[in-house]
Amino acid sequence: MQNKIAVKITPVLLLAVLAWMTLPTDSVAARKSQVAAVSKDEGAADAAPSPADLEVRRLLAKAKELLEAREKDRAVKMLESILEQYPSSPVVNDACLELGKYYLSIREQLKAIGYLNRLKALDQPDVELVGHDQDLYLEALYLSGVSYFQIRQYANAFPLLRKITTQYPNSIWASQAYYYIGLSHFAQQNWSKAIESLNLVGTSVDSNSPTAQYAEAGRRFYVRVEDNDLPVMTSQGKTSGVVLQTSRGDRETLDCVPLAGAGQIAISSIPTEIGLPKQGNRILEVTGGDRIVAIYADEMTENGAVKLARTGEVTVVSTASLAFMLGDYESLAASAFIGQPIFAQLQDSDKDTSDAADAVTVTVVSRYKAEVDDSLTNAVQEAEMAGGGPDRGPRYKIRDQVTLKLVEQGKAPIHTGRFTGSLEIEPQKEESMPDQNDAVLSCALSDEIVASYVDELHIGGAMARTVEAVIPLSGELDNRPRATQDVVFDPLVRARKNLVEAAAYLELARIFKSMGLAKGAVEKAAEGIDRADSVIRTRESIPSALKQDAFKLKWELHLECDDMASALATCNLFNRLFPDSPIIDQALMGIGNVRLANKNYKEAIGVYQQVLALRTSSSKGEAQFRIAQATEKMAVKKGPGVPVEAIQSYKLCAERYPESPFAGEALSRLVDYYVEQNDFGQASSLLEQTFADYPDAAFLDGMLLKWVLVAYRQGDYVKARDKCVQLIFSYPDSPYAAKAKEILPKIELQLKKGTGESAPEKSTQS
Repeated sequence: MQNKIAVKITPVLLLAVLAWMTLPTDSVAARKSQVAAVSKDEGAADAAPSPADLEVRRLLAKAKELLEAREKDRAVKMLESILEQYPSSPVVNDACLELGKYYLSIREQLKAIGYLNRLKALDQPDVELVGHDQDLYLEALYLSGVSYFQIRQYANAFPLLRKITTQYPNSIWASQAYYYIGLSHFAQQNWSKAIESLNLVGTSVDSNSPTAQYAEAGRRFYVRVEDNDLPVMTSQGKTSGVVLQTSRGDRETLDCVPLAGAGQIAISSIPTEIGLPKQGNRILEVTGGDRIVAIYADEMTENGAVKLARTGEVTVVSTASLAFMLGDYESLAASAFIGQPIFAQLQDSDKDTSDAADAVTVTVVSRYKAEVDDSLTNAVQEAEMAGGGPDRGPRYKIRDQVTLKLVEQGKAPIHTGRFTGSLEIEPQKEESMPDQNDAVLSCALSDEIVASYVDELHIGGAMARTVEAVIPLSGELDNRPRATQDVVFDPLVRARKNLVEAAAYLELARIFKSMGLAKGAVEKAAEGIDRADSVIRTRESIPSALKQDAFKLKWELHLECDDMASALATCNLFNRLFPDSPIIDQALMGIGNVRLANKNYKEAIGVYQQVLALRTSSSKGEAQFRIAQATEKMAVKKGPGVPVEAIQSYKLCAERYPESPFAGEALSRLVDYYVEQNDFGQASSLLEQTFADYPDAAFLDGMLLKWVLVAYRQGDYVKARDKCVQLIFSYPDSPYAAKAKEILPKIELQLKKGTGESAPEKSTQS
């Protein structure tokens, strides 16, 4: 018997709902940096970078620094300037990813999706994605899926996340994709599919990843075993096990559980704790720097050897975290106050090197913003300023600096890896400079206090990373009452306030409309339109993105109160003012949908074709589907039957845009067409394709019922029965399940007759 086995160890958390975690974000970034460094070294001999390449990379690096320093407005302007000034540079992909992550972090998911979709251009036919480009592409797919999940557009999230799990199953993003697939099914109350996907979280192992050789101390430890003999062993009632040994002497024996849906894979897990070894307690005690060896006995190898030991080894590391805490070291501190101490806590088990209380040092500084030349206003000047020239000072200036000693906490023998310490804060005396050699930190109002620590070994590897904790200084504790006012003078703040209120009125209008209160919906929409208009018509200097948001809110508000003419006028004006906007496709789709609702089918098709002509758009699949719908509705006026042009448009939607949620609906419409034409062979083939390509679609219960009817009409009663049972079992709450229960006795009656009309048993495989 051919046998191939691999013991793979992956440091992830328990496979369960709400008990999941993947590699830290900075660890993923560290891995990507390593891959980028390798790619850079391999390509160094190809060609020297041009001055333009060096400049755009410098701008990208500076923008990332500004994002880390929370100078987000300046960072965004710099990233946008890269897109405008260097559209042909490959660094544009990195800039789009950073913009996507930024807008996702501030919950502006549609903007994030607009930028992330631009990275789909990396996926070219017959070209294998590798290295940095693959990392960019997969992260963009994953973040797009998360964005759709957060705005509850699960049908849009499924194709993107499934592409990761099917085409890149061993990437670092596959486990995270399974997690959001599971949560999406959970939100839709598809319990069986949610369990199936969540069970696969943490089972993907990228053996080429630099992080595969490390395990995180204190987190649940998983072992993955791949053995072709596992299905046979399971059928014979045999179990497999793994022995774990640490370099400090702990030893635990674990049973392996076959993974559902993957017969050749089994997993096992055990919690880890930081401390001295205690054998046989079902807990693996580790400290930073330990080595864990997993030993698996291979029952039979491909060479005929019996009980051959297979091993896998990882090193235990600790990814440091640093934070300012309250005095009880239990809660995070939100602010620091002059005259009050600050408390810092570091978690890093790598520094736990003895049974005594170890110590580490961190650097704590107080800093303030340097003066900026107000004459530098446009994006290019902002970029130049941030880049720093010979005569430009740093963005921040340090007022005072202190080295703070942190001591490990716990009872002897101490193995917690938790280090704490405190520092006094005093106001700076104007007549003297702060003493940077004392143990007191001098600060002034509006300063920031930053603690930094260099983590030399972590889950991302032996690559130094700086861990920072930042806390604002809020002055002295003062509980006196104060008088305030609600008049907003700043134009930027006022615009954002109006947009928030307009979005709130939009939600209220939708609620009123759903309750049948048309008058209330119109009134709330009018209030929202006033807020949006105030942003659109303002002559004060505000970012263009805010005006684009105002336009979008305005046409949505018009649509909620059924004012189609005004919605159409708003969309047309937006298209003229912002032809290159990332949400241009949404505006065009808004115009097309209005014309489709007004039964102006030819005009609607013309608008949808404009969407198809865009270089990048996330709405192309929907546009192609709407073209098919409009073509079909035009033909209804002329007579019964679906025209060939509509069927061809449905086919194009399914073939060209398989990741679109409308592709599955297009296939469903094609199935209906072939059933109407009594072409059951084509209908059956399309059903097979639909369930293979769209396992998460919301309409699969209806498609199962169609499959039952197609199989019955073909005389394949065995398959008809199997699909009927699958529908009843997998979708018990579906309205189609009741119909399936009515049909099932008729199918079983046909099977009992034994007329020979039923298909062979092998035809039940779908």
